[in-house]
Amino acid sequence: MKRLLFIYNPMAGKGMIRNSLSYILEEFSGNGYEVVVHPTIGVKDATRVVQECGDAFDMIVCSGGDGTLDEVVTGLQTGHISRPIGYIPAGSTNDYATSLGIPMQMRRAARAVMNGSVFPCDIGRMNDSYFVYVAAFGAFANVSYDTPQDMKNMLGHMAYIVRGMQSLASIKSYHMHYESEENSGTGDFLLGMITNSNSVGGFKGITGPDVTLNDGVFEVTMIRMPAIPAMELPAVLPALMGGTENKNLITFKTSRLEIWFEDEVEWSRDGEYGGSHRHLVIENIPKALPIIIPEESAMTDEETVQREAEMTESLRSLGM
Repeated sequence: MKRLLFIYNPMAGKGMIRNSLSYILEEFSGNGYEVVVHPTIGVKDATRVVQECGDAFDMIVCSGGDGTLDEVVTGLQTGHISRPIGYIPAGSTNDYATSLGIPMQMRRAARAVMNGSVFPCDIGRMNDSYFVYVAAFGAFANVSYDTPQDMKNMLGHMAYIVRGMQSLASIKSYHMHYESEENSGTGDFLLGMITNSNSVGGFKGITGPDVTLNDGVFEVTMIRMPAIPAMELPAVLPALMGGTENKNLITFKTSRLEIWFEDEVEWSRDGEYGGSHRHLVIENIPKALPIIIPEESAMTDEETVQREAEMTESLRSLGM
């Protein structure tokens, strides 16, 4: 009998996986798998479990937010294990699942894992750490990991908007030098994002119009500190959302980026705290993640309408 390791975060999102857990397990068992279940009990627990016993299973499926998936992928990379990965999104935003067309409804996502196909997706390495779809610093980068879990559970995606607006008062710039084969420069920057996703923080289009998740390159987005912040910053936000061009917005694609800061700077990695760094080498690892995706995008009309409504409300709250 085939063996499946199911790792889930019972605290992710609104804890709704408890209502779908039996159905998910029945779906796996009904497709001929012997299932071992592990609810995570703390930070990096999923990484530890995958490192210690991941190679004893034919498939690994995880459920939680993007941070849970990050931990599983880190366990695979550090444990030198290659297995098909299924993902049942259960977080507040689920950027990566949205990019891959994975259903937001857990039961349908479990069925998609059993009936889908393996897609070899790129991932990133940030010094000695790994990330699935985003590494970021600066303005709003700490919102996702700095937002209290109970606030996420109560407000969902809007929790990020509320915390983002609260962080405007403490916005600051970071002096840095960056180098890649495609683009290099020095200056003061408010934000930097290295991404492999169609959305970040629930915002579609923020990473550019032509994103491919297995092309061997990242999308890099940086905001330079304007000469007159009070006057120029409001024009940067629409540009960041893909509406207009702006001289303070720098975008390019690369497979390798090296960054030096004057002081240590805190980073976010897949929505979780990614440590403080003065020097970073960020590299694309092509097609390193064999993740299972639906044969076709399984998002229903109702889910699509809900996503668009959330996006509209988010932009309205930002005055855009």
